[in-house]
Amino acid sequence: MRHLNATHLLIHEDVMSDTLMRARAERMQPHITAGVTEVVDDARLNELVDELQLFGRGLHGRFADVPMVVVLNRFLFDHDEATQAARRDRYPNLFRSPYHKLTGYGLSGKGCYEWRDSGSPEYRARTGMVCQPAWQIHTIVGCPFRCAYCGLGWTQHLLMNLEKLVERLDGWIGDDPPQTLWQHDNHSDVSEFEPEYGSSALLIDYFAHKPGCYLELYVGKSDNVDNLLSLDHRGKTTCCWSVSLRSQCDLLEPGTASLTARLESIRKCQEAGYPVRIRYSPLIPIRGWREELREMIELTFATCRPELITFETLRYMSHDAIVAAMRPEVLDPEWLELMREAPAKPEFGGGEIPDAFRERVYRAVIDDLEEISPRTPYAFCRESRPMWDCFATDFERHWQRPDSYVCNCGPFSSPDHALLQVAGG
Repeated sequence: MRHLNATHLLIHEDVMSDTLMRARAERMQPHITAGVTEVVDDARLNELVDELQLFGRGLHGRFADVPMVVVLNRFLFDHDEATQAARRDRYPNLFRSPYHKLTGYGLSGKGCYEWRDSGSPEYRARTGMVCQPAWQIHTIVGCPFRCAYCGLGWTQHLLMNLEKLVERLDGWIGDDPPQTLWQHDNHSDVSEFEPEYGSSALLIDYFAHKPGCYLELYVGKSDNVDNLLSLDHRGKTTCCWSVSLRSQCDLLEPGTASLTARLESIRKCQEAGYPVRIRYSPLIPIRGWREELREMIELTFATCRPELITFETLRYMSHDAIVAAMRPEVLDPEWLELMREAPAKPEFGGGEIPDAFRERVYRAVIDDLEEISPRTPYAFCRESRPMWDCFATDFERHWQRPDSYVCNCGPFSSPDHALLQVAGG
């Protein structure tokens, strides 16, 4: 796993009292350098949320050396709603919600098997965005990378009783599964904690033996995949990477694998028999973005053959937030000026790239994909219905429609999907 430099390592006392969890912590500890290591109970952890500012510290911005706190915690599977309500009253800081829906459970020990509501009829009506809701598996919130536009690096929250999680999956998924693909873990680049953490091996083995069910493992911006290559996945795990323009990797995503290293890790996994997928996300208009976009797509297909590509531009940032977090001199000046003039969009964190510029970026992506690998299906990741309509003719070439499409983590976007079988044939 990646070596973590932390100001504090907090280990819940329940982790230390359980044989499997303690062994997992002991495997990981040699890879964590901490100024302070403390075994905590709920009361102490509740105090430390404020004392160490575990939540709500904002984006990493231009600070590549963001100090982190590592929390090794446990799931509380058997707590009913009444028990949880009592814990919330007693330890309110453990339930604070700084980032996503998962962290609505904060450090409380809940939230391992969660419904992603994005894409539901209510979500589409509220946001105008096309997405697909699904059940997801979460074991980590936090990331050791320092991407300027993200804020997941301050606190690494890892849940440690993974064997107990896997034991419960049959009860949640059932004999008549509600979907065919489950994602793990979109709140972290989980591969950076492997193999010492061990969630990837456990889940890959579970889904290898689960009929009709597949795992999507989010490798993200990591290239730490050698631990995956010898696992008996039986083709039931698809691995997904976030791939960025070369200068974006180098200048705006500190600590991440380079463009070529990410692509090489994809090649390794593909040669090991894993279906592989790519997200060009987020696409940030740096200076020279059009030329670097072409380079990225050419290198992608010179190195590997992803079964699917999805893409989206940067969002949830206003002009002022972009300028504060990133070095303006590396960004496309036309885009920056458009962002300065763009009206605020509270539903997108105060900002969204104007439609005409997003359309220009997407036109470039699609034209290059069609020229370089015309059989590879593609889709938007979280985009508006009008933008889907704008590119309807392009998507139709791959039988992709906003109400019926395959993407990286859609609930029925498993590798055995008929559309992917046609494309791969």
